[in-house]
Amino acid sequence: MKFRAERSEFADAAMWALRTVGARATLPALSGVKLEVSGDRLSLSSTDLEIASELSVAVQADRDGMALVPGRLLGDVVRSLPNAAVSAEVDGDRLHLVCGRAQFALRLMPVEDFPALPQISEQAAIAVMKAEEFARTVAQVARASSTDDARPVLTGVSLEASAGSLTAAATDSYRLAVRTVPWDAGAETTALVPRRALDEARRSAEQLGAEVRIAIEPSQVTFTFGDRRLTSRLIEGKYPDYRQLIPVGFERRLAVDRAELMEVVRRVSVVGESNTTATPVTLHVTSDTVRVTAGSGEVGQAEESLPGTLEGEPIEIGFNPRYLSDGLDVAVSERVVLEFRDELKPAVLRPAPADDQDDSAKEQVADFLYLLMPVRL
Repeated sequence: MKFRAERSEFADAAMWALRTVGARATLPALSGVKLEVSGDRLSLSSTDLEIASELSVAVQADRDGMALVPGRLLGDVVRSLPNAAVSAEVDGDRLHLVCGRAQFALRLMPVEDFPALPQISEQAAIAVMKAEEFARTVAQVARASSTDDARPVLTGVSLEASAGSLTAAATDSYRLAVRTVPWDAGAETTALVPRRALDEARRSAEQLGAEVRIAIEPSQVTFTFGDRRLTSRLIEGKYPDYRQLIPVGFERRLAVDRAELMEVVRRVSVVGESNTTATPVTLHVTSDTVRVTAGSGEVGQAEESLPGTLEGEPIEIGFNPRYLSDGLDVAVSERVVLEFRDELKPAVLRPAPADDQDDSAKEQVADFLYLLMPVRL
């Protein structure tokens, strides 16, 4: 294998492939990045057996071939390369890199030990989304998934595809986030995707822009960004029927400025117990005011008020401050609406469309909800 590449393109490709190198690899080959030259393309791939990444870049190739380079070492090298073209050549069990006056000889790993990566089957349900829309959907929903590995099903994000829409949902049993976006695949399918895989795909969408091609299969999901591809195994198990948690009506409806409420919650919650988010914040809601309080007699108290518009009877309801702040953060509208039944039933937070938005923008805003379980006071 022998090729010449632009330094910026080679370094960017290597750093992207390093995202899925096994950090605590049980097989030594999983700690490496596979380089393969075929024609005038250099392909880079890595996997930790849960998520796999592949991409290719144009190079000036003199000789086809393959090599498996230790991932951490490759990352350290490409980060230190000077601003010059990169020449690479495999000689025996070494990869020789030359960049400007810098020279490296990296010992290789047995390339035959690297596992074959999964490919997209012809039966996959495939659709294309704008990268911005995909990234927003993941950012709004994935945060509500659980970090408790004792309940692996809840550590993922549920994707449900129908003829015209894709619904993403996540819950840790204390809160629930759901967003529905247009989906042109025309196939009905479901997938339970690990949050880490979706976060990696979101970062790629934000970085690369353009479009995301999503292929859902019975055991895997693949996200393609031009010449880059991420493939993830799905989580096995049945996802809970989260729709039965969503109230069909409400007795109270509060409209409030999103950023202002988020800032007030952040300020008053600092008097909570040290190193924990268990101490709730309480919303004392009346017809035109939201008074937010927090604290205890042992630590201290705090309160602050802000304007709001309530439809229905006054209510006092408590929430975990981090969960409430997360919901406000991902709502991304200027104002939000909080819908309540009573002090013990779940509250639903929705973005409120601005009056000057067109109908399509209002429809997109309405397709997201964040359900939050109250804390008993």
